[in-house]
Amino acid sequence: MSAPQATTPAQAPSVVPVAKPAEVSAAAKSRDEAPKVEEQKKTAATTQGGATAPAAPTSKAATLTGSGGQGVNTLSPASAVPASTGPASAGAAPKAKSAPVPPMSAAAVVEEGKKPVTAAERLAGTGSALAKGVGAKAEPQAKPKAKAKMSAIPSRPLPTDTMGSAPTAVLNMVSGKPVPASQVGTSAYATSTVGPARAYAKAAAGAVSGEVPKAGPPAVAMGRAMAAGRPAMSMVNGKPVTTITKKYQLVFVTGEVAPFSKTGGLGEAMDGLPIALAAMGHRCMVISPRYDQYAEAWDTGYWGSVTMGGKQESVHFFHTYKQKVDYVFVDHPTFLERVNGQTGSKLYGPEWGKDFADNQARFAYFCKAALKAIQELSLGGAIYGSDCMVVCNDWHSALVPMLIHAEKTTTGKWQNTKTAFLCHNAVFQGRFQREEGLAGIFGVPERYIDSITFKMPLRIGKYNEKITCVNTMAAGLRYCDRALTVSPSYAVECCTDPEKGGLVEDQEYVLLCGVELESLFTLGKCTGTACPPGILNGVKEGVSPSDKNFVTKTMMSCGPYNSTTCDIAKSELKASYRAQNGLSGCTGPLMCFIGRLDSQKGYDLLLESLVEVLEDTEMQVVIVGAGRADLVAQTKAVEKKFPEKFFYAGWMGPERYALLAGCDFTLLPSRWEPCGLVQMEAMRLGTLPIVAPTGGLKDTVEDGVNGLWTEKEMTVEAVIEEESVSAISEALKRAAKLFTQEPAKVVKMKQAAMAAAAEFTWSNAALQYEQIFTELGVKDVLNGKTATVTLETDKQVC
Repeated sequence: MSAPQATTPAQAPSVVPVAKPAEVSAAAKSRDEAPKVEEQKKTAATTQGGATAPAAPTSKAATLTGSGGQGVNTLSPASAVPASTGPASAGAAPKAKSAPVPPMSAAAVVEEGKKPVTAAERLAGTGSALAKGVGAKAEPQAKPKAKAKMSAIPSRPLPTDTMGSAPTAVLNMVSGKPVPASQVGTSAYATSTVGPARAYAKAAAGAVSGEVPKAGPPAVAMGRAMAAGRPAMSMVNGKPVTTITKKYQLVFVTGEVAPFSKTGGLGEAMDGLPIALAAMGHRCMVISPRYDQYAEAWDTGYWGSVTMGGKQESVHFFHTYKQKVDYVFVDHPTFLERVNGQTGSKLYGPEWGKDFADNQARFAYFCKAALKAIQELSLGGAIYGSDCMVVCNDWHSALVPMLIHAEKTTTGKWQNTKTAFLCHNAVFQGRFQREEGLAGIFGVPERYIDSITFKMPLRIGKYNEKITCVNTMAAGLRYCDRALTVSPSYAVECCTDPEKGGLVEDQEYVLLCGVELESLFTLGKCTGTACPPGILNGVKEGVSPSDKNFVTKTMMSCGPYNSTTCDIAKSELKASYRAQNGLSGCTGPLMCFIGRLDSQKGYDLLLESLVEVLEDTEMQVVIVGAGRADLVAQTKAVEKKFPEKFFYAGWMGPERYALLAGCDFTLLPSRWEPCGLVQMEAMRLGTLPIVAPTGGLKDTVEDGVNGLWTEKEMTVEAVIEEESVSAISEALKRAAKLFTQEPAKVVKMKQAAMAAAAEFTWSNAALQYEQIFTELGVKDVLNGKTATVTLETDKQVC
């Protein structure tokens, strides 16, 4: 079948709110970027809603840059609100002086020109219904600072596993059927010394030989076979296999999946979880946009179409098969040609904190295309079809449960399909102004649009004007068979905490999440003893200091180590990093922050604290990451002020693990954290996390046992609140004192951290997800028969 030819749209097709001038002006600001307020206006800030926000305290870190130091008075918006200074809508003729369209984008149009009045009009324009072409410049290649040559990794025998037992609360959390966070301490499995994944692997250890994995999902599959009285391993066509008696067809629909595309934890989760489930014998497919020309993905030859705004939009797929997972990429210029060059982290916007104007249309199309892949794309000789479990992730794919529900109700399709909505971050919801004609664009009856319409602000912040909004995340929560989150405590926060997802006094507006998430999460069966509130994300077993492959890839000069030799290895890594980057010796601890430089991560509060603490505390801090331009500037100013104590490394690749392993503490003072990955990786490497007690940080770190908590949670508003800064400062000083005065306790805490982190695995998470799928009645395609699964090690660890 020949490919349909896309035509250049005559009108701007992007679905984007038609804002008032004041709203457009507000939307022009970066979602997280500090507003430029004059020095003399520190006493108040005018908001969209006409109210006056409280004055923000002066930021000492910002003062170092000479920018005036005024704090930010609202949090970043949760929805894709376009910036008036960024790309405008597509389709209009380019201005006379605009740059020519690059040859690689022959079908591209410049996102400029006057927007039509409604979303329906934009999508009803002639030709293609979606914007194409360059909407952003390619990300510049990172230029790492000059470093001294690293010493060769020493050749030493691999250390044996000396991990102790994790605390009972940790074992409870990763074992058996998930329960609400408040009941974790009383659930079953309290008498076991290891979690289920390690228990299965231990049971199968005697039957393992050669290169067969001794840990991780393949080892779990072998252990389960033995527990059922079947052989743990046999050889078929020269490959080691084990037998299975259950096989689900699992489809993950996601806006990103590592290593192909990633902006954060969502991409990491969609890498680890499907691979773990596939290794246990399930058939898994991940559907994601094709943002770049992935070398491993091949043209499927499939061409179809979906209806968008009365127009037929072509659907085309690329595919690759890795680690027993089908990766399907939706190929369309609205994804592939949006950035001039490598997309990098610009999946959703042209620059940090801004979104593409037509994100609503892009991801509505993506959701429709995903259904085509499930229904019609033959992989390995068979389609997935309706006998499957579809797991949608965050707002980018949240329309899928609604679309399936609508078709199931009106046409009778998808009768055997089960859906789940997995919330990785409830703050990002895909809010867009309600407009006439959206039901026709989405292809659902009007009542479905009514059911996801709320009175709320487009931008997060309690002073912003409420308008009639369509909330995309609500579609996933309302119409899925099961709602899930990525940690037990975060699920409770989403359901009950008025500042992180619950209700406030008017039963309509939520400070952070802005939609009645309590009722929607409950409707999605996310709370209660019979349903899971959240399943903790994991870290691959291969991310381990005792794994030779991991140590080599991350350039750890100390060689492999375990909990017994951790301190010796840290000393070597610490000395090596200091020598490479010109840092002097220090009798205090080495700490690091690895992550986005933004308000969610509490980085603005951390900087403010460090300006005070570094004055009189013996310690060194390394910052790794990129983010808001103002925070990057402040970071460089702090580095200039404390050259012997503070170092900004910028972006780092896999070698960041060597830094993380060499540090004594890592810093995570997040305002909210659905799960968190860095703290689990740090604990795996024997580095103690200092965290704010929120979400998954509270679930994984126990104060004084395997890490440290700040004495209070951080303010959820993006202001420099003195109490939050003080709490971070006290935690930093406590850590420095503990390091210098109680070294024996620090050693025990590191060992406890490594033992706990051994249970934070995708293997344990996969076993818990499997229980949920069984509970939902997902069809077992084996129908009581026995099959085999090849045993294969996941070597993609970083």
